[in-house]
Amino acid sequence: MNKNRVLSMVMASTMVFVPASSSVVTLAAENAKWTEEQTADGWMKVTQDGGKTLGYSPNSGVTLLEDGGYAFKDLNRNGVLDPYEDWRLDADTRAKDLVSQMAVEEKLPLMLLKEYDFQYDKGKIDSVTKELDSGMRAVCTPFNLGKVEYFVKYVNGIQEYVEGTGYGIPVEIDAEAGADLSSAWPGHLALAATFDPQLAGTYARTMSEEYRALGIAGMMAPQTDLATEPRWSRITGTFGEDPQLASDMVKEYVNGLQSSYDEEGNDLGWGEDSILPQVKHFPGDGAAEGGRESHSFDGKYCVYPGDNFATHLLPFKSALELPGLTGSAVGVMPSYSIAIDADGEPFDDEAVASGFSEFKLTETLRESMGYDGVISSDFVITGEAGGNGMAPRSWGVEDLNVAEQKLKAIDAGVDRFGGESDVEGLKAAYDLGVEEYGEEYMQERIDGSAFRLLRNYFRAGLFENIYAETSNIEAVVNTEEKQAAGYEALQKGIVMLKNSGNLIKAADTEEKPTVYIPMIYRPESAGMFGTTPASWSLPADADTAAEYFNVVTDTVAETLTGPADEDGNPTAAWEDIVRASDEEVAACDYALVIVSSPASSGYDSETEEYIPISLQYGEYTADGDNVREPSIAGDATEVTIESPYGAQTVTENEDRSYYGKTANVTNSGDLDTILMAAERCENVIVAVNASKPMIFSEFEDKVDAIVMNFNVGSIGLAKSAPTCAMFDIITGKAEPSGLLPLQMPADMDTVEAQYEDVPRDMECYVDSEGNTYDFTFGMNWSGVINDERVAAYNVEPLVG
Repeated sequence: MNKNRVLSMVMASTMVFVPASSSVVTLAAENAKWTEEQTADGWMKVTQDGGKTLGYSPNSGVTLLEDGGYAFKDLNRNGVLDPYEDWRLDADTRAKDLVSQMAVEEKLPLMLLKEYDFQYDKGKIDSVTKELDSGMRAVCTPFNLGKVEYFVKYVNGIQEYVEGTGYGIPVEIDAEAGADLSSAWPGHLALAATFDPQLAGTYARTMSEEYRALGIAGMMAPQTDLATEPRWSRITGTFGEDPQLASDMVKEYVNGLQSSYDEEGNDLGWGEDSILPQVKHFPGDGAAEGGRESHSFDGKYCVYPGDNFATHLLPFKSALELPGLTGSAVGVMPSYSIAIDADGEPFDDEAVASGFSEFKLTETLRESMGYDGVISSDFVITGEAGGNGMAPRSWGVEDLNVAEQKLKAIDAGVDRFGGESDVEGLKAAYDLGVEEYGEEYMQERIDGSAFRLLRNYFRAGLFENIYAETSNIEAVVNTEEKQAAGYEALQKGIVMLKNSGNLIKAADTEEKPTVYIPMIYRPESAGMFGTTPASWSLPADADTAAEYFNVVTDTVAETLTGPADEDGNPTAAWEDIVRASDEEVAACDYALVIVSSPASSGYDSETEEYIPISLQYGEYTADGDNVREPSIAGDATEVTIESPYGAQTVTENEDRSYYGKTANVTNSGDLDTILMAAERCENVIVAVNASKPMIFSEFEDKVDAIVMNFNVGSIGLAKSAPTCAMFDIITGKAEPSGLLPLQMPADMDTVEAQYEDVPRDMECYVDSEGNTYDFTFGMNWSGVINDERVAAYNVEPLVG
């Protein structure tokens, strides 16, 4: 439908419109400052001279209004330019107007965000239409977005579906950082290893441009937790353990996400490239008791034996004090965990997870820190009890019914429930609140959430245009320029820890070295998301490795002898790997052993026992002097004791101590592979794909060089990019410049002695060359790096 046809239809009916402001507007086509055209993807694009670009579907029933020569979408199809439809007004004014028009039943679904898969082959939206019909207007995409053309159909199909209904509220489509269609950049921890906050900002700006081109408007990032507990499994998603470094990284990252920029790089504030972040997991989930992860029942406590709760707030505080025009982060996601002090007492009046804690969300975040943005819970914090390790993660309120849980979260300050689409449960919570507090209070509370959510939509321009355009994607997403910038950043995030005899040096020949890369064996392991069968593999893509090396590797026996899988077929055993011959190994320039940092779980699901998490490959039994006994945190349990007055029932905290128990390290074979290579090869380089700190004393003095790559677990990176960056460092095509964003402990004794909530409080490993693997340590071709980054950050850590 073209502009003139729209205008003639409108003028034929009324000639004038009276907007909510009561001023008379006469349509005057000859003074129009806008033109429109239908894109190749089927939606109408309205371009304006000095005004906002609009997008709408010709199939949705939405038409255009004109005022002062500018075009506006008549989203509620009433022939009136309502304030919320007027892009010239500020976001607060528009959000207040829309909230004032909506009934409670229309506002409640806005408080829900659900993750959905879609049919990659056709881009269909069938799975989400029921919830969209209910009024829900936020969805999260899977990590793998599929093909560009199908994702465009998915995005545009969703927006067209809702545009012609109700108030024309668009859908906020969210994703995790590093979706697979975007350019390849380092993960958070690898970015931290660059010690370059400006680079984090550049990455965020790049990602926001790419995501908005794809029709994605929200991101569940950055992970802002301080990684002060070295055994925690989510360290790779953080900016490390140091409060100053993490704060600087988060500030630039969030600023880069939220602001839009002109071609000269000037900050324009909110605009068409702006992304709505969810800064997570407030108030920090990194003080995990014994390193256990709060997604699971056994990891639901964060403990603060060092009284350092306030320090964990510092990176979040930095996100609320941005240098750019958007001023402050507009989205925060609370953690799952319950905060426990050194005496075993909860920080709140009761032991409840962050999403239910008035102390954390209202008293601390909103009142003390001055935050007035959206609080969106982590996924599935309400629902029926699900058992050990299962959703929902309603820690501390498991005994409440769904309506009671939701009401408690709303009382605490939650505006939106992540991973949920239960409108009926939310309505039941509202009705329960009316019974307890009165209708006026509940209406005001729901209005507050609806206002904050819609204000973000207006800030980011979602009401103007959220459609994806294939030609724009081709021009913006994963361009050669973005690929080159991301690849350089990947190289900068790799840390060289050891380089005996300058084995790693600037390349002086084009000839590829001949290198022995041993196969890596993984036994069967059980985790949060199921069982992984035993396997063997070359620890790098074979074609990628062949670009850099003449590869010598192992083979596998034709007959496997490992335990049977679920189909009864044998899996691989360690003995099934046939190692390269002595003659083949002797002909190599060096061995390159690619391993992962030690991996173990702090809970044995079969015995239901708490066991230690180990940072060493070899067997570890937690019976040293520093192993905590009893644990600080534990579920309250009723026990019967004898007293002078007879048997009495009292409440005590469960003891989660793992004293005397042995860790289960699933990749202990990595150490065997390193030691095997060290025995057989004159020169050995170990490349560690690290997800957390580790102990080097088991092998460091037996190898010649060590490089550490923190991109393990990063989502959406091009398959070969991190590996190529690591190979560039090893072969001397790029000089290493990364620094350790984490301390590397001397042994497990110092790990047990450190406090979960205190940064940089471990005795660090000193290697055979006399170097200490402490925070800010790293090497280049000339030796130990001692530059301005080291000077700036190698100081006493900040304390909140």
